[in-house]
Amino acid sequence: MNNNYYSIEAICAEETLVPAILPHGCTGVGAIIDQSSDQPQLAPGASVDLPLWMMADLARRNLALPELPIIYGEKMRRKIKAGAGCEDLRARCPFYYTVAEQLHSIMTATGCADESLPGYMASALRGRYRELLTRAPQVEGSVEATQIRGKLSVEEAALFSAASEAAGAHDRWRCNKEVPLMNGAGMRGNRGLGNNINKIGGGGGKRVKRH
Repeated sequence: MNNNYYSIEAICAEETLVPAILPHGCTGVGAIIDQSSDQPQLAPGASVDLPLWMMADLARRNLALPELPIIYGEKMRRKIKAGAGCEDLRARCPFYYTVAEQLHSIMTATGCADESLPGYMASALRGRYRELLTRAPQVEGSVEATQIRGKLSVEEAALFSAASEAAGAHDRWRCNKEVPLMNGAGMRGNRGLGNNINKIGGGGGKRVKRH
């Protein structure tokens, strides 16, 4: 059984629509597969958008040929490499990296894979992850963090949240480490102050006998 079988995120990722060509067309379910059509039949070579979970099964039986979506095209690749804030991945494709991985596996099985896709995805994730790690400790307040997270893919948002939590934990650790030192210095200072008071009050000299 797939380890992600009960994962809500995995289910949502597989609902992503990807373009495909039906080499043999279809009969009786045209309006179901292509909701923009009101015809029960689709001609051979028809272009449709299919959910990823359906694409895997149809491609395996040579009933559909997957195509690379424009979100993985050259124009989009340049935007992604420009930085984490240059493109709203959450709006374009929330599960950007997960979909790319699964789609590449499907396209490889059908012999139509773009072999440059895995290298691009790895490079894009490394670069954007490095940027997110740098920005996370600098974020001031939950509002700014929400704005940044709202433009990231689900995978990137999880990394950003982990980086923010790690930065917060480090700050708390530093504070907890410095407080005892400050308390210790304060106690030593108080003892010194007490000694000085004793000296001023005659505590450090000889007692005067009363006659």
